[in-house]
Amino acid sequence: MKELAVVAMLLCCTGSSRIAAQTPAARPAPLPATVIIPASDFIQELPKGVVIADANALHAPWIFNNTALVLKSKTNMQVRVQVPEAGRYMLFVRSQGEKNTGFKVAVNDKVTVGEFGRGPLSWQAGGTFELPAGPAYVKLTRIEMGAAVDVLVLSKNADLKEADIRPYQLPEDVALLKQYIIPSSNAVKFGDVDGDGKTDFMVLEPDFSAHVFDNAGKELWAYQAPTEYVKERSEFEAPGVLWDFDRNGRAEVVHWRFIEGQEWLVVADGRTGRILRKTPWPTQPLPHVYNNFRLAIAHLHAGPANDLVAYTDMGGTQNVTAYAADLKQLWQHTEHRKKDNLGHYVYPVDLNSDGLDEVLVGSLLLDTSGKEIWNRFDLLPDNHDHADSYKFIDMNGDGRLDIATANSETGVFIYDGMTGKIIWQNTAEHSQQLAVGNFLKGVSGPQVVIGGRTYGTKGTDEPGLSSQLYWFDNGGSLVKKWPGNPINGNPDFVRGNWRGDGTTWLFWHKFRLNDAGTGELYFPDTVFHMFDFTGRGAEEVITLNQGRLSVFGSRRAAHSGKDSKKNLEYLRNSVVNHTHY
Repeated sequence: MKELAVVAMLLCCTGSSRIAAQTPAARPAPLPATVIIPASDFIQELPKGVVIADANALHAPWIFNNTALVLKSKTNMQVRVQVPEAGRYMLFVRSQGEKNTGFKVAVNDKVTVGEFGRGPLSWQAGGTFELPAGPAYVKLTRIEMGAAVDVLVLSKNADLKEADIRPYQLPEDVALLKQYIIPSSNAVKFGDVDGDGKTDFMVLEPDFSAHVFDNAGKELWAYQAPTEYVKERSEFEAPGVLWDFDRNGRAEVVHWRFIEGQEWLVVADGRTGRILRKTPWPTQPLPHVYNNFRLAIAHLHAGPANDLVAYTDMGGTQNVTAYAADLKQLWQHTEHRKKDNLGHYVYPVDLNSDGLDEVLVGSLLLDTSGKEIWNRFDLLPDNHDHADSYKFIDMNGDGRLDIATANSETGVFIYDGMTGKIIWQNTAEHSQQLAVGNFLKGVSGPQVVIGGRTYGTKGTDEPGLSSQLYWFDNGGSLVKKWPGNPINGNPDFVRGNWRGDGTTWLFWHKFRLNDAGTGELYFPDTVFHMFDFTGRGAEEVITLNQGRLSVFGSRRAAHSGKDSKKNLEYLRNSVVNHTHY
């Protein structure tokens, strides 16, 4: 079994570095008479065609903030910066491209003589500028499409090197606490499998293989799925969950396995992978397709939550199956519908405040016993217009939970939780992800923010997926969009107690979203999850990107020293039952 590196220093690179854990270094004092302009500062009004790229995409050893812009538009981009003191400043530009690509830089009304982005990645001096103290305009101009830029710098130090600015990546508030090199995955599940009080995790590969790691990054065990089924797996997250059903202080691992020609739902010892109990996987006999297969911890009995719900979408047939802790089947609900018609995930949630969960899947709500309460198949008969994600909040102030859902091309719907009645609805491109809460200053709350997804034109070099934020007030009126154009990617929202003071912070893509609904780049990779990973009270942001799992926290966090995960409902709802959808 291999040891995975735990990195506790800021790495914004493709990163195969494996460094022993250490306390995050203090931020150095600001560079004198120096203005650092990351490429991400231009994102507010990104022209159509310009693409956000990282070091992996550019095949570069290191990119400032791990965020560059590939200039696939001739439209100029401009930011306003604050010059700290008057004097002569040298411009430096870090860029790459080909012989027929490039751009110039204008600072106020002076344009550089030389061009940038015409060859391999380099740090180039771009001439001097006499600047007064105060605001100055920096513009990317005279663009020959295809070059990439990650950072510009204005400095009185004419000998400034790119190594000098590396310690100044990301906001001063952001500290990298841990970093793990893991198998490539879009599904990582968290829990304490060895009982030491620290957060461990399971990495699920697209072929349903599973790897369990402890907090230090040591791989405890792995399950390798059979190769003959690899190509038949789902394009979505593989199913799995970590939960202490046995109440012994150690979480078991629940996931899919293939044993002797049959599919099984297994509960395994989290430390060793040894099967403790198993039951047939709730699908039709093989062969079948693998669409949306998900697991969630549910509260279907009196006492603490200790049940399991499985959602299996075989295409044409979907099952929602509930189990007790011993894997005894409690009930099963079956729908015969096309792939995705019931969405991608199953949501156990107490909507009527009786202490037990209803079960929401797609536009169908089931009671604790699996009986239908309501459905809205009349609104969503087409499987393409399915629920991509859900959030729960009292939207209209009547004291009861409502349901906010992003329903693909049909847009955003706010349902009354227990009746399915529409409170309001609106459109937002292909409504993919959403968050709810009181985020915007001067806007009656709570608000709903949607990631409106757009698709690139086939046969062109447009990104396959892009997204733009749509902000709605609590009556469903559109407040604003950000950024000015969609940016490439299919990003998540995460929200939580970043500073440990009870204030909710909202993050999307790589950005912290402020109370004006616009973003500031905060992380080198896209956000994936947010919870009290370290067990100190404040909540940390987990990012995930091509085999790199990172944990970031606030340098200014007021840690209570109390592990939020000791509360089982917090553990279930904020940590364990987490999904991209």
